[in-house]
Amino acid sequence: MPEIKLIMEIADFFEISVDTLLGYEQQNGKVENRIQRIRQCIVEKNYEEGASEVEKTLEKYPNNFNVTYAGAMLYRMKFLEEKCEEAMIKSNQLFEKAISLLYQNTEKSINEVTILNHMASNYLAVGDIEKGLELLKQNNICNINSGQIGYIYAVELKKPEEAERYLLSSMSEIINKMIYTVEGMACAHALKGDAACITEALWLIHYFDSLKEDADAVTFLDKLKAILLAQCGVWEASFGQEDKANEYMKVAYLLAKQFDASPIYTVQNVKLLKGLEKEGAFLDGVGKTAIDAVEKFVFGKTYQSKAVAQMKERWEELKGGSTEPE
Repeated sequence: MPEIKLIMEIADFFEISVDTLLGYEQQNGKVENRIQRIRQCIVEKNYEEGASEVEKTLEKYPNNFNVTYAGAMLYRMKFLEEKCEEAMIKSNQLFEKAISLLYQNTEKSINEVTILNHMASNYLAVGDIEKGLELLKQNNICNINSGQIGYIYAVELKKPEEAERYLLSSMSEIINKMIYTVEGMACAHALKGDAACITEALWLIHYFDSLKEDADAVTFLDKLKAILLAQCGVWEASFGQEDKANEYMKVAYLLAKQFDASPIYTVQNVKLLKGLEKEGAFLDGVGKTAIDAVEKFVFGKTYQSKAVAQMKERWEELKGGSTEPE
């Protein structure tokens, strides 16, 4: 039975709260009701009443993560809408405390990264660019802040060289995310038998084309474009559009053949990525060649529908023939 002072020192040593050390769990009913009132005040923009509720709740539950985080968000909104710098300072103080209480958090969308970015946004909004930028750079996991960092260097600090480095990384990530997002959406709609899959795949193809400096030159995106065209062929076949399906397969084969004749695995000839030409090879992971990529991604699945089998046969005919670009 250690003395209270020693209990506090033990909790501090293990970086946990006294409640956690003693195995005490708060009764969530009253806490949750108070948190809901704070959140409602945010929705209603009733910041004076909300701030009062935050202070009363923190006094009773000083080491509760949800209370601390809700309070930080209320003061953040109060600061953004009322331009009250004291509210910003209070918001960041509570965000810092929330980070120390993250072990209690059960909401997956809230983590140290998101909290630090809220703090950075607070600093930037109050005009403290140095502190805001420092936090964004420290917290730039997987380039999530590169676009904003580059913007600050270009627009606020007038430093184009520093800006370009971050903006190029950001643009590369945007292209990557666009590919995964639109391709994923198209495949999801195809599984549901929704013809929107073709429209979405074609949109992504046009997006690839819009990124070319020279419309006739080969880029690393053409390898992915060949896959998309072959997919459109399979999907058209599944909808009973055999003529369209065969045409898509022909165009896909010719493009794959053209890419394999002079493959490019850098960002050469891609708009908005100038400056990354010497950053190394582009890794797509879909196949050694464009022909391999189509066969692996479109025809390589264990289960093959009638449309896949039909278009695979058409693909083999194209490979065995003397099809040349028109």
